[in-house]
Amino acid sequence: MSEVKKVKLSPNEIRTARNAAAAEKTLALANKSMLAANQAAADAKQVLEAKQIIAAQKEEIANQARSAYEVAVEQQALAEQEQRAAIEAGEKERADAEAARVAKILAAQEAVAAKALAKEQARQRALEAAAEKAARKQAAEEATALKKAQAEEKKRAAAEAAAQKKAEAEARKLAAQQAAAAQKAEAEAKKQAAIEAAALKKAEAEARKLAAQQAAAAKKAEAEARKLAAQQAAAAKKAEAEAKKQAAIEAAAAKKAEAEAKKQAAIEAAAQKKAEAEAKKQAALEAAARKKAEAEAKKAEAAAQKQAAAEAAALKKAEAEARKLAAQQAAAEKKAAAEASKQAALEAAAIRKAEIEAKKIAAQEAAAARKLAAEQAKLAAQELAAARKAEAEARKAAAAQAKQIAQEAAAARKAANALKKAEAAARKAAMAPPEPVWPFPEEDSKEVSSV
Repeated sequence: MSEVKKVKLSPNEIRTARNAAAAEKTLALANKSMLAANQAAADAKQVLEAKQIIAAQKEEIANQARSAYEVAVEQQALAEQEQRAAIEAGEKERADAEAARVAKILAAQEAVAAKALAKEQARQRALEAAAEKAARKQAAEEATALKKAQAEEKKRAAAEAAAQKKAEAEARKLAAQQAAAAQKAEAEAKKQAAIEAAALKKAEAEARKLAAQQAAAAKKAEAEARKLAAQQAAAAKKAEAEAKKQAAIEAAAAKKAEAEAKKQAAIEAAAQKKAEAEAKKQAALEAAARKKAEAEAKKAEAAAQKQAAAEAAALKKAEAEARKLAAQQAAAEKKAAAEASKQAALEAAAIRKAEIEAKKIAAQEAAAARKLAAEQAKLAAQELAAARKAEAEARKAAAAQAKQIAQEAAAARKAANALKKAEAAARKAAMAPPEPVWPFPEEDSKEVSSV
């Protein structure tokens, strides 16, 4: 069994329906009056000529009844035309209402889709933040690897320095035997020390430059994080303001709809009162016409009274039906107004819930942004502290190496001086005359000559 769809009639349709019913009643009454008048005229033609005046009057009443019938037919046609126009207007209003309801449903669906899009964007931002954090972690690991490589380089340099020290010891030992080789070794040692000092200064400058770059990068990352947090907070505030604005617009629309419903109910009540007054007026006119007809046609008084009673009963029944229909329509309108108020309350509750959800999401995003900024600042501080520590260690190692090189250079100079003193003593001893050895040469020559 198909479900019967209830159609809500507009006030114009109700008014035109009532007018059509009244026109139909008037037409029925006029038809009955015309039939009664025709019957009276037929009876009057059969009476004596003395009653010709009464017959003429009855004929006149019949003519009036015919005129009233024609007027009632025209009124019925006009009422039917108005009823058709009202039905078309009601169908248009119902179509507009259905279109508005569909538009409202589409707007709610778009709001749900916008909320889902906002959640997806928040999730995407969280994923991007996690990826950025992973990239920072990888950069930190690369920096650690670089520091490890620098430590290995320093270790190798220390090994080379130890080997060089051993070579210098060998050179110093050889310098004790060969002064020129010692001087050459000293010159080479000074040259190597100068090269190493320059390399050390260059390494210190590179370390300072790297530390400055890392500090600048950390400051830039912290500024970017603060800027992102500020943008997210501004976006959250903007979304909250938009939600509040939308809620205010919908609340105003609900109030306007409620006012329109009240206004429509008042208009329908006034139309109902007017229709009742018109019906009462029509009943009064019909009662006057009946009284006149009874006064003019005494012979048809009994039939007219019976007909009038039937018509009065029909009129009362019609009025009762009209009041019942009006009461049903008023109840339906009240129910519709209650449903509209309930729907508006549900929509307002949904809007408030959406606002709370939006505020909660904005607070979570802001907290996540603050946490990320704090972690980034902490990581930057740790990197800066590590860079400063590495720079201090590099300076300390460079100072120790420079001190050791200076000590070795001083020892080399001391050994060279000792070698020079030994050479001078050797030259001095070589330049001194030899001591005489017995037998002396002169005595030997004498002995030879004597022989």
